Amino acid sequence: MASPAAPQSQVPYPVRALTPAHADLARSAGVPALLANEDYVEALARVVYYWGYPAVDGFGRTNMWEIMKEKPGTMLGLLPGAPMNTTGCLADYMSPSQRWVVTPNNDTIYGAGFANLAVEPAVVQTPTDAPQGHYWTIQIVDIFTNVIHQLGSASATPGGKFLLVGPDWKGEKPEGFLDVLRMPTNTAGVFPRSFAARTPEAKATAVAVLDQIGMYPLSKDRPGPHRIDCHAAARNAVYPPGVTAQMIAGDPDASRPQWVNPKTFWDDLEKMLAANPTVGPSDAAMAGQARTLIALRKTDPGYKALLDRAALAADAALHASSTYVQVGVDAGNSWQRQEGAGRWGTDWFSRAQATVIYIYVNDYREATYFIRGTDAKGSLLDGRHVYTMTFPKEALPPMDRTRGGFWSLTMYDKDYFMLPNPPNGRTNIGTVNLDANELRFAPDGALTLTLSREQPTNAEARANWLPAPEGQFALIVRAYVPTQQILDGAYKLPDVIREAKNGAP
Repeated sequence: MASPAAPQSQVPYPVRALTPAHADLARSAGVPALLANEDYVEALARVVYYWGYPAVDGFGRTNMWEIMKEKPGTMLGLLPGAPMNTTGCLADYMSPSQRWVVTPNNDTIYGAGFANLAVEPAVVQTPTDAPQGHYWTIQIVDIFTNVIHQLGSASATPGGKFLLVGPDWKGEKPEGFLDVLRMPTNTAGVFPRSFAARTPEAKATAVAVLDQIGMYPLSKDRPGPHRIDCHAAARNAVYPPGVTAQMIAGDPDASRPQWVNPKTFWDDLEKMLAANPTVGPSDAAMAGQARTLIALRKTDPGYKALLDRAALAADAALHASSTYVQVGVDAGNSWQRQEGAGRWGTDWFSRAQATVIYIYVNDYREATYFIRGTDAKGSLLDGRHVYTMTFPKEALPPMDRTRGGFWSLTMYDKDYFMLPNPPNGRTNIGTVNLDANELRFAPDGALTLTLSREQPTNAEARANWLPAPEGQFALIVRAYVPTQQILDGAYKLPDVIREAKNGAP
């Protein structure tokens, strides 16, 4: 390595310690120590990349503040967006044609916003008039996507106002607030959701609840509830500079961001850490390591090249492992599950993988996610085949309906987005279809779902059909408000069986 460019007295000790004291011994005797130090730095850099990946991704998404700086609305006419410390919301399901958020659901109507708690605290409002048994939640995550607070029907959260504050806030609970919600980082993501069945009446109920929940700056608080108009927000379509509605309609990927660019990772990580100098206890030690590597990269051109290369290698490895075929552990019948989802602790690699395939997953106790990309024999799922999934009598996923629980099976293409124009209008199948009496049960009480690109000719299979795309696809079962059977692994989903013939069963 070249000698540090900055005077040694200005370089922090942890950075100086990464260069051997006598790397230039005669007859190259110092080379083994030099190589050992380089190996250590490279190994540490890869771990730091996995650790920091979710935070760089999330911090990049705060560009919402600039795009939506005037008022809440829809980014690109497709996604909820809002100014700083504010949430926006949709008035219907998220459009299947959007390409910003991987693996969204089509069971709930979304809200979203990001807070900068270094500027001021935010008010998080919960509904005072939600129907009994209606599912709603407000998921609040730190910059690393750790779920810090999960309010909602599942936890019987009362209606009213909460004060969301950053790590440096000091004060007492204001008059009229239910509680103070403390965050370990200045940047927080706040994501309301409200369950919506397929009918206009059910969607109206979902939006009426969503109109009562969300986030806004403390400086805008007034006595009484704050009214949030999701229909007005949904009509306010905003596009980034240089992007038009016609461009998005012609090519959904026209404005698809690369939230984490390995070529700029270290600079982006430095910006994130500058905005979030304090992090939670599970991330504090790695934050110190990250700052050391960032300083090392600035002081030594050789180490800069090594760190930049390590970021590229780590990014390639992360994406190679982050697929519905590989992520998680066995959950029975070839389904996989990340058992600590949302509550990551020091499981930084799983957290990074989740960021790639389904960022901002709920606390697993709020919603358990089962994923797969293969059939019962371990072959990749592909739309040219026909698959079935049979639930025996009274063996549907056990959810707590009294607290709003529901389940769904969602179809995604190889990039983990929904089908934009499914022939029967379904991007998922589950509780909403059961409640609408759309599905057909066999005489023995079993329910068989058919997954295929071509429409089945059999009437029962057609009623229970979830369309698949051309080529490779992936599946996710969401179990919202799961019972203990799901949480402890006693309940097993049925396997996905490829039919012997290429066609409808």
